Amino acid sequence: MPGRLDRYLMREALFGMLAVSGVLWLAMMANIGVQLFSTVMHGALPVQILPGLLWANGVKFLLFILPIGGFLGLLLAFGRLYRDQEIPVMLACGASPLRLTRPILAVALPWAFIVAWLSLVQWPATQSARDAMLQQARTAALYERLPIGRFLVADQGRVTVYAERLAEDGRTLEEVFVHTRLSEGEGVERARRARLIEDADGVRQLVLEDGRRYDGVIGQGDWRVITFAEHRIDLGLERTAEAAQRKRSAQGSFELWQSGQPVDRAELIKRAAQPISALLLALLALPLARTAPRQGRFARLGAGILIYVAYYNLITLAAKLVEAGRLEATLGFMLPHLVLLALIGVLYWRHGAFVRTMGRAGHAA
Repeated sequence: MPGRLDRYLMREALFGMLAVSGVLWLAMMANIGVQLFSTVMHGALPVQILPGLLWANGVKFLLFILPIGGFLGLLLAFGRLYRDQEIPVMLACGASPLRLTRPILAVALPWAFIVAWLSLVQWPATQSARDAMLQQARTAALYERLPIGRFLVADQGRVTVYAERLAEDGRTLEEVFVHTRLSEGEGVERARRARLIEDADGVRQLVLEDGRRYDGVIGQGDWRVITFAEHRIDLGLERTAEAAQRKRSAQGSFELWQSGQPVDRAELIKRAAQPISALLLALLALPLARTAPRQGRFARLGAGILIYVAYYNLITLAAKLVEAGRLEATLGFMLPHLVLLALIGVLYWRHGAFVRTMGRAGHAA
């Protein structure tokens, strides 16, 4: 059962973490909400996927806000306690800085577990659902670009498509003719139905169903006739530049771990860094929030933001080096956190944590 001091510090810490994280999350959601509504109003996205996109962005923002929001919330909470001389009084009464980390850990550990669940489990699943919604929206938009009853020349003249009509479902083309220029001749296809899709790699394809294909050289009689149930043709339309990155971010964490590829290990390093950073930044907040008597509660906020930016950039750099094969995955995973852990140790040492602890141990002996 936590004592009165622990309960008091836990309440102050949790209130600060929730307040700052909530304000940051609401501000970012308001911004992305305005952007998405504007996109929908201009017809670039169907209104049906708007709730799903808001949910996906909400999870994304929550994942990246919780570590920094919790850190800044603790800085503000402990800054007030230093300004009001509450922490100095606790230290004067015999509570060492290491003793004060106990209520911090009681709050920071569940906080880090939530971040770990978001980063390793929920975010990949949400990203996968988001990509599926955007893929369906882009595929539907392709039908608006395909002229019905007219010829469409695609892939720099390599493919010519003609669709007689669009079915009642608005997604199936009927009585489709396709002419393809091959390296060794010509290809002509006639299908009863066809539909446009975009695969997981961002490649836009025309799927022909229930048709025949004729391959040969004009002027020669040796044409080959093939009857097919389904045949796919790459139309050479624009490909999504970030398709590979989207696919990787939507992969499960265990799947990335089993892969062993440097790019997958780099993605896993960035995911695992989120809960670890949430815990380490919480431990950093106590000694970093220490201020002089006349300094305000916001005195160390700028230093905290600079440390977080440097720490985040170090994680990104390590992940890129692992992805490029220039750094071993284990070292790339540990190095940024070891640097921050060393800084935490130095600040606690300057705060007198280890000296006070050793002095009390010697006195007890």
